[in-house]
Amino acid sequence: MNNPKIEKKPTGDIKLGRIMIVDDDSDQRVMIQMMLKNEGYETMLAENGSQFLEKLDKFDPDLVILDVLMPGLTTEEILEKLISKKSKPKIILLSVVRFSRDVFEDIMKKGNIVAYIKKPFDLDDFINAINELI
Repeated sequence: MNNPKIEKKPTGDIKLGRIMIVDDDSDQRVMIQMMLKNEGYETMLAENGSQFLEKLDKFDPDLVILDVLMPGLTTEEILEKLISKKSKPKIILLSVVRFSRDVFEDIMKKGNIVAYIKKPFDLDDFINAINELI
């Protein structure tokens, strides 16, 4: 009798992709980082838009998880500055704020935004969304 093949969860040694987490909330950054590392992703943290832009080309992420409301640079300024960068990662926007339809559609046209996730979010849904985008 044949045993079915069991797929094991990736270990920390297997890297599925590179993800940068940009959020001014340190607890949120660390929680997301722990989840993603557990899934096998390589991660880097940034606590604001300026720090993100400084680290971007060196880390060269496949995906960026970007909080919408942070001190310093606005989301629009960050997305505008990304145009001149070598690295062109996919971007997931995170926000506790609901946008009007017009504002939402305008934001989604900028940069390489592939998803918008409202905080708080379901952890399993969040990981599934990331797995589909990488």
